Amino acid sequence: MPDPDPFLFALNGTAVTAERIDDARAYLLKLGSLLAEMNESVHRLVPPSTGAWRSAAAGGYAKGLDELRSRVLGARDALDHAEAALCDRIRRMEAEYEVQRATLGEPQSPVARTDASWTIR
Repeated sequence: MPDPDPFLFALNGTAVTAERIDDARAYLLKLGSLLAEMNESVHRLVPPSTGAWRSAAAGGYAKGLDELRSRVLGARDALDHAEAALCDRIRRMEAEYEVQRATLGEPQSPVARTDASWTIR
């Protein structure tokens, strides 16, 4: 399949712009902050059950706590996957943007990985 025409993107409003890339980077920073906060507090929010109590109520509590822990860890994993996917999307947007600029005859301005403050991994 041939590469899509960058002029078509501009006409239908889906062209990659520097502003869209900057917005994606800002979301990535927010997502990274949320993930870091969750990683730091997940064990405080949902501590492992000790199993010290021996009653039907304690068993129900431990079961509920285990289910909650599983859901919180699942949410953390989903955030981790979302962060990785957004990093990949930003890289693709940057590549598309450079193709668009080259097609329009504008000088290229590659992003050096050392300058990419949004790259967190």
